[in-house]
This record gives sequence, structure tokens and C-alpha cells, in this order.
Amino acid sequence: MSTDRFATYEQVAEMHSILAEYHRELAKEARLDSVRNYHADLAQRLAVEATQIPRRVVTLARLHEREKQVTRELGRAYLKDSE
Repeated sequence: MSTDRFATYEQVAEMHSILAEYHRELAKEARLDSVRNYHADLAQRLAVEATQIPRRVVTLARLHEREKQVTRELGRAYLKDSE
């Protein structure tokens, strides 16, 4: 995978972190319990998602590499069978 994609994933993770902090502040300022709970829950989910993005990038890179490897192996097997 290119470094451009990694930068993009890092930016998405950072955006999730910023949004999580924003919703934490909204939760602190909320007067109604339901609104406070909504923003606190959303902040928690965004924070968790921000931590998961780098892991998913690594997993995606591994799957992509495995897919390329299988494609190469199948191509070689096809050429071998057609001889």
C-alpha cells in the first residue's frame, strides 16, 4: 500500500479523536441527561474507532498482500497446467 493511503488513514484516525473530544465537551455542557448520555456514548464510540483504524490498516495490508500472492500462485499453476 502506498504511503498516501497510510497518511489518509492516520488523518481519519486523528479526525475521530478530534470528534471524540468535541463530543466529550458537548456532553459536559449538556443540561439534559439524554443529551449528555448521547454525546458521551458517541464520544466513546469515536475514540474506540480511532484506536481501531491503525489495526484495520495493517490487517487490510496483509490481506491485500495475501491476495496478490495467491493470484501469482494461481497464475503459475495455470501456466504449468497449460504446458
